[in-house]
Amino acid sequence: MTCNSLLETLETLPGDAPLVFETPEGEIGDGYHVTEFKLAHVTGIDCGARLSNWSEATLQLLDGQGGGHMPAGKFAGILKQSIAKVSGLGDAPLQVEFAHGNRAKQIYRLATPELSAGRVLVGLRDTRAHCKPALDRKAALGSSAGCCGANAANEAGCCQ
Repeated sequence: MTCNSLLETLETLPGDAPLVFETPEGEIGDGYHVTEFKLAHVTGIDCGARLSNWSEATLQLLDGQGGGHMPAGKFAGILKQSIAKVSGLGDAPLQVEFAHGNRAKQIYRLATPELSAGRVLVGLRDTRAHCKPALDRKAALGSSAGCCGANAANEAGCCQ
């Protein structure tokens, strides 16, 4: 999901509905705070010695202490303004930084917002590390082997 696709979806939903983010551990506290949207341009080298460049967007949220969930329309307005002011933000893949109780933040990926019981729910799903060469090889060959060597990924549990 990108900031643009999130905004497009939110604009189809009731703007006055509470926007509720939910991790596998439960809902983010009402009164949460949008601390920032940020855009990073990354250059990396993977375990197969391949260089790559990409951009990624991050929404950082602080857990709330009450006061009600932000209306979806207000959040959409913040997002729209951010996209307009930060060139490239709208098209970059979006992730969320958050921690319940504002401890030890984690990185989450977003599910598509859905209207449920008068609330706009956005599921936040856990992320994990992955090996790019193994994913590319699996996609190309239908195999999970990659930089770790033939069948090493399956046998050793690495690069998956």
